[in-house]
Amino acid sequence: MSVVKFFKKNNDNNSESYSANTIKLDKNFIFFSKFELTAILNLYSKQVSKGSWRDYALDNKINTAIFSVYRHTHDKPLYQIIKKSEKGFRNKPEFYIKSEVQIIIKSSELLTILSKFEKKLSIKKYGS
Repeated sequence: MSVVKFFKKNNDNNSESYSANTIKLDKNFIFFSKFELTAILNLYSKQVSKGSWRDYALDNKINTAIFSVYRHTHDKPLYQIIKKSEKGFRNKPEFYIKSEVQIIIKSSELLTILSKFEKKLSIKKYGS
């Protein structure tokens, strides 16, 4: 991926023109795949409809992608879904759910950690 930046170019005739220089981004940035982002946004929409979550943010750092969930817009993140991996084809990513500084659950499968938010069903005895 490349980012295009425009710079002013000074000419002798004082006319302003712009030149495009491309800057390569660091290859170590990790992103959520389409499948992963779809799974996370499906969970997010369910939690928003329940009224538990209100806002989210996506961040990328070197070797890390972060999906932060907020209850109120100006608060600290309620949860962070983190994908951590070394860039490369054979490296399997690790997924975490973090609440403030504590890691709640960790797995190499995203759906495993997202299932923590699913409502657990239980069977109750009738009339005993």
